[in-house]
Amino acid sequence: MEWEIYEERTQGIIAEISGGKLKQIRSSANSSYAVRVIIDGKVGFSAGNNVEKAMENAKKIAKISEETLNGFPNEKPANVCGIYDKSIENTTTDFLKEEYELLISSVEKAKIASAFIGHFVLEAKITNSGGSELSRKETYSLFSIECIYENGSGFAQDESRTRKLKIAETASYAEKLAIESSKAVKIDSGNYDIVLTPYAVHQLLSNTLYPALSAENVSKGRSLLKKGYYLGELKIIDDPTIEGGLESYPFDDEGVSARRKTLADREVLCFYSDWKNSKSFGITGNGLRESIESYPAPAPSNLLIEIKDKADIEGALLIHSFIGTHTANPLSGDFSVECMNAEFDGKAIKGAMIYGNIFNMLKNIEGFSGDLKQVENTISPSIRFRNVKIV
Repeated sequence: MEWEIYEERTQGIIAEISGGKLKQIRSSANSSYAVRVIIDGKVGFSAGNNVEKAMENAKKIAKISEETLNGFPNEKPANVCGIYDKSIENTTTDFLKEEYELLISSVEKAKIASAFIGHFVLEAKITNSGGSELSRKETYSLFSIECIYENGSGFAQDESRTRKLKIAETASYAEKLAIESSKAVKIDSGNYDIVLTPYAVHQLLSNTLYPALSAENVSKGRSLLKKGYYLGELKIIDDPTIEGGLESYPFDDEGVSARRKTLADREVLCFYSDWKNSKSFGITGNGLRESIESYPAPAPSNLLIEIKDKADIEGALLIHSFIGTHTANPLSGDFSVECMNAEFDGKAIKGAMIYGNIFNMLKNIEGFSGDLKQVENTISPSIRFRNVKIV
């Protein structure tokens, strides 16, 4: 029998704000295990707080499992910097109260509908029968806020590997969007150039393009992409080794060393893969777990979007975020989403819907504008697209 034990420890302290009031500050700490065993080539998987019980359950499941695997990896971790800030471990309730006071003082005209401030420490250890013994420690901070002004609203968020969050700047931005959207007008239907901010880029691509670049989805016929498929004038790099990257790690959740790889350079070059699919698609170090109860599966790390040509935002519909991107079809690439906090010709726009297909839309990239910004696993500038249908 071959075996793998994945141990995860998390601790965090969060503040929840509702209606402008500090509702609660609370701390949490959890420790859990996920166990995989391979018996006669079949994989059993179980998770829980007791590693011995998880191991026994995994052995039972292996007897009836249809999941197969030839073994577990044994690799050295990559050297990745900037993913741990010791000060987060010492974060107190007084510190979050100070952050809350800063938040309140940063919003002058709008009302804070809701906000969230959180600081977290994440530890992971992997040991397996192949001799692998790996551990990593990371930190993560998140601030999100929704402001309302009359009948308008605005949402913004900031993330960091350190304890330092841009609370005042982010809150002011959400307030600005809320005030502008209160004066929003309708836009005539037609075809427009559009500019997506990094947040809107992440929302749209993470529900359309990214799943199509998964080795698992390609192998099961759930992606229309294949090597050589022309995506458009952009380069897409998956890089878990970026210093301070929100999705950086020295090794993935199966113990495979982190690797930088170019997924597409105008055309698709490769797919991100977990250990199981690596024999067919190559080793990429992208076997990640959505939670401790989840079996490892291919998932992107930091996705860096590079576009060669510059473009301005003049004459384009500027879209800060979307509503409904989760309804997009990652297999076909079709989407129909509502614009939230959009503006055109100096006026805020409301109720605009855009329809399209992501694989066709990427072929109509005009260029990029602004600086790179990371939103969750997407690192992108604002992107201008030509001739998009607006209703």
